[in-house]
Amino acid sequence: MQLFKIFWKRTSKRYYYPLLSLVLACILIFTSISFSQAQEDSSNSQPPNTNSTPIENTYTPQQASNEMWNAPRVTTIRSVSPKELYISIPQSLVPENINNYKQERVNLVITGDNFPKIDNSPNNKIAVKIGNPPDIATTNNIRVADDRRAIYATFNSEQLKKLSRGLRPVIVEVEGNATNIDPSLGAEQLQVTVKRPVSELTTFIVFAIAALFTFLIIVIIYVLATESKKTDLPQPVKESNTRKFNSLEWLILDRQTNTFSLARAQFVWWLTIIVFGYLFLFIGRGLIQDIWEFIPLSGFAYTFLISLVTLVTAQATSAVRGSKGSGQVNPAWSDLVVHGGVVALERVQQVVWNLIIGVAFIVILLVTYTTASSLPSIPSEILVLMGISAGGYIGGKAVRKPGPNISQVVLWGEPIDWNTNPQLTVAGEHFSQAGGVIVQMVYLDDSLNEKPETRIEIKQDNVYTLEPDPTNPGEFCKKLQINFNGLNALPDSEWSIWLQEFASNFTDKKVKITLINADGQRAVWDGSNPVPERRDAPALQAP
Repeated sequence: MQLFKIFWKRTSKRYYYPLLSLVLACILIFTSISFSQAQEDSSNSQPPNTNSTPIENTYTPQQASNEMWNAPRVTTIRSVSPKELYISIPQSLVPENINNYKQERVNLVITGDNFPKIDNSPNNKIAVKIGNPPDIATTNNIRVADDRRAIYATFNSEQLKKLSRGLRPVIVEVEGNATNIDPSLGAEQLQVTVKRPVSELTTFIVFAIAALFTFLIIVIIYVLATESKKTDLPQPVKESNTRKFNSLEWLILDRQTNTFSLARAQFVWWLTIIVFGYLFLFIGRGLIQDIWEFIPLSGFAYTFLISLVTLVTAQATSAVRGSKGSGQVNPAWSDLVVHGGVVALERVQQVVWNLIIGVAFIVILLVTYTTASSLPSIPSEILVLMGISAGGYIGGKAVRKPGPNISQVVLWGEPIDWNTNPQLTVAGEHFSQAGGVIVQMVYLDDSLNEKPETRIEIKQDNVYTLEPDPTNPGEFCKKLQINFNGLNALPDSEWSIWLQEFASNFTDKKVKITLINADGQRAVWDGSNPVPERRDAPALQAP
C-alpha cells in the first residue's frame, strides 16, 4: 500500500502538467468552435424581423386576386395586414385602470373574396377576433369594401387590453361561422405578432415568483449544508474569537486552508445565476405569452461546464501542487483575490470577468424576457475569454508555490525559569525551512485586537527545522522550532517581562503568530482554531 502511494504521487506529478495543458486547450477549442456553431444555429432559427407599423395609421388593403372563388357565395380569407401590431397599453397580470394610458385604436385589414354587405340582417353579421380564449379581442366595428374583397376592422382600448402579447391568430366569423381559408395559405399567414409593453408590476411579480423558487432551492441546500456543518464542525471553533459561518460561506470554505475558495465561489455564482435566469424566463413566458415549454440554454450550459471544469481542475491542482497559504486566521472575502495573503492578479481578473458577465446576463434578461425565447446568447468571444480567464487562474495556481498552513502550536517549558530552555513548536505544512522563513509574534488585548507595541520578529538564528517535508525536502518542512533563549528582540529590561506575559497570553489564546514564507505567502495563528496535527499512519509490518 505504501509503495502504491509513492508510485501514485510520482506518477500524478509527472503527468499533471501535460493533462492540465490538454484540459485547458480542450476548453478553449470547445468554447470557440461549438459555441459559434450554436449561435449560428440559433440565429438561423430566429424568424426574420418585420417592420412595425404605427397603430394610428390606416392601412391600405392588399390587392385581391383577379380570380374569383368557384363558389361565389362562400367567403374566403386570403391575407391579414399588418402582420405586426404594437399596443401601448402595458400587459399586466393584475387588473389595471386603462384610463391611465393613451386611448388608441388599431386598424386591421383582412382581404379575401365574397364578404357580405353589412346590414341590419343577423345573417350578414361579421365579427373579427384576435387571439386565443380567454385572451381574445373581438370587435364588431367593421366596414366592408365596395368590391366585397376587404374588411376594415377597428379595435379600441377596452378590447385591446384583453389581448396578450405574442403570435396570435386572426379569426373572421360570418353569420356566426368561421370563414374558409385559401387552401394555398398556411395557418401562419393568418396570424399577427402582438407587441405590447409589460407593466412594472408584472415584472415584479414574475421576478418575485422566480426568486421564491430559487430561494426554496437555496433553503434545501442550506438545510443540507447546516446538517453538514453540525457533523463536521469541530468543538474548538466555538470559541468567542472564532468567526461564525453562514451556509453560503460554509459551501465555499476550503477546510484545508480555512479560506474562501475562488473556484467554489465561481461555481456557486454561476449555478445561482443560471437557476434564477431559467426560472425567471420560464415563468415569464408562461404567464405573459402563455407559452409553457422548456427554455433553450443558448450556451449557458457550456458556461456552467467551464465553471465546473475550473472547480475540478483547481482542486486537482491543489492536490498535486499543494494548497495556498491560509493567510489570516479567519476566512474573509478578500481570500478570493489573494493567495496566501498575497494579491494574485490572475485571481483578480477571474473575479472581475465573472462579475461583469454575470451582471450583464441578469440585466439583459430583465430587459428582454418579454420577447425572448431562450436565455441570452453569449458571444463566442466572451466564452473564449471565460476559458482564457479560467486558464489563467488555474495556471497561476500551478506555477505558484504552495503556502504555509499552521495546524498546531505548542509551547514547551515555562519562560519564568531560564534553565528549562522555553521553546515553541509550530506544526503544519509547506513552511519554508529555517533561514527562509520569518516568524512574527504579537499580543492581543481583551478585545482580541493586536497590540503593536508588543510585536517582535524572530531572527533566523533562533528558528530551527525539525521535520523536513518528504515531498520537497530541500524547500519545505512540516515542523519548526523557536528557541527563546538568546532571543534579543527586545532590550534585556523588557525581554524577561515579555516572556512572562507570553506564557500567560498563550494559555488565554491572546497571542497571534504569523509565519511568512520566502515567497511572501503567510499563515496566521491565534489559537482560536486548534486543529490536531495529522500524520500518515505507518506502514503495516509483515508478520
